[in-house]
Amino acid sequence: MKTAKTSPKAFRAWRGARSMCFALPVFIAACGSDDDKTDPDDGPRPENTGAACEAPDDCYPNVEASDIQGEVRCLDRVKDGYCTHLCEADDNCCAAEGECKEGISQVCSPFESTDEKMCFLSCEEADLKGTGDAEDANAYCQQEAGTEFICRSSGGGSDNRKVCVPGNCGLGAACEVDADCGADLTCLLEFGGGYCGVKGCTGNADCPEGSACVTHTNDENYCFATCERDADCTFCRWDGTKPGCTADVDFVDPGDLRRQSRRSHNLHRIGLRCAPFCWKTAS
Repeated sequence: MKTAKTSPKAFRAWRGARSMCFALPVFIAACGSDDDKTDPDDGPRPENTGAACEAPDDCYPNVEASDIQGEVRCLDRVKDGYCTHLCEADDNCCAAEGECKEGISQVCSPFESTDEKMCFLSCEEADLKGTGDAEDANAYCQQEAGTEFICRSSGGGSDNRKVCVPGNCGLGAACEVDADCGADLTCLLEFGGGYCGVKGCTGNADCPEGSACVTHTNDENYCFATCERDADCTFCRWDGTKPGCTADVDFVDPGDLRRQSRRSHNLHRIGLRCAPFCWKTAS
């Protein structure tokens, strides 16, 4: 696997229990410093491989085209496009000067039903070790590629690899208007950075898959996304807030949640952070 050299850092894994994520009201969200905020001009995507695109000409703007070992492509099978180029082996990726971010591996793989092989940001186990302090593969992709990235199978059959690509943002994502959210979701501006969610649920049956109905501290009911670790809460939170998994929540229908998850709904509090928050049920 082709990797630019860098000094190794400890990579640590963490496994959590079934959890919940949501954002605190706007007046609480200000508890972070300005240094914690993401510059909106930086965008949530990588500069080269993995960058958003509409056409190949949008890709690798600062890399000498003749040095790239393969025809440049704008892969349109992922959200907002994905800059890449054709390849035959991992060594074809990161071959050009400035093509790759230092220390981040890329792999050459087909994608879904495509016959052609292309370069992708790697999240294979061998490439995670010694490259950062992310808690798991999804956290690694968020840290090194952008908050909307997940680690998934390339779907390349016998040549299948683990790659970082944009996921589908949904419940829990940052937003400014309803159009930023998926179908049947509303942009809840009472939460810092906005929160794509559902307000006014009466039970878990009213909530999308992967969420549960919770009575918040303002006495309103909301469907909040479930999570297992911090990376589940930061997914698609490009507003710059840094949520973490925690506990202390009032489920509208905890018995139903217990039946769904086969876990206890007893709660315990763990380290709180600034908004948004994730809420966890104990194992």
